[in-house]
Amino acid sequence: MVSRSLLAALVMPLLASSCYAQWGGPWGGYSYHASTAEEGYQRGLADVIRSQGMYNLETSRANINQQEANAAYIENRNRAQEVWFDMRRRNDAFRAEQAGPKVTSEQIFRINAQRAPKRLNDDQIDPVTGELHWPLILTSMVYDPYRKAIDSGFQKRSQKGSFSTYESHQEVVKAVDTMYDELKKRIRDYEPQQYIDANRFMEALSYDVRFPSS
Repeated sequence: MVSRSLLAALVMPLLASSCYAQWGGPWGGYSYHASTAEEGYQRGLADVIRSQGMYNLETSRANINQQEANAAYIENRNRAQEVWFDMRRRNDAFRAEQAGPKVTSEQIFRINAQRAPKRLNDDQIDPVTGELHWPLILTSMVYDPYRKAIDSGFQKRSQKGSFSTYESHQEVVKAVDTMYDELKKRIRDYEPQQYIDANRFMEALSYDVRFPSS
């Protein structure tokens, strides 16, 4: 027959093990732990699965947040580009408005052609003989020295098709320029219309004399 002392020695470790599993051992406080190896394995496996699920959930949330951040960055960049191009278009439109209508090269050529001085017409010079038809006020004696040199030079140019030499050409050019300057000095001595007619003639003469032939 088993003595009481031996029975107590066998039962007490089992009770202590059961209590420790339910009450947390000698530190006190309730904290449940697996009482068997199978239950511990099942609980451990559940914890692993739960942890894997939480990791997958957090990873999915992080990916969604990153995608949203990327989409917001792209949208902000596109908006910034649209604003920049819009400002550029407004600036170009403002400059174009300030500059006025655009002029083509053909229009510039036409404008320059219209502004360019004209050569003597048939009413101002005889195209065959080269005789000049002077306005009345330019037949005054004050212009005689210049007028004679010019008449002679233009008649020779008409006869030969060009000025005979460079020097003779320059002499006629100098006579024309000097006569024109003399007319401008006397602007107050003539009636307005007389001066306008004489000035137009001298302007055409100054341009025409630059050409070697009529």
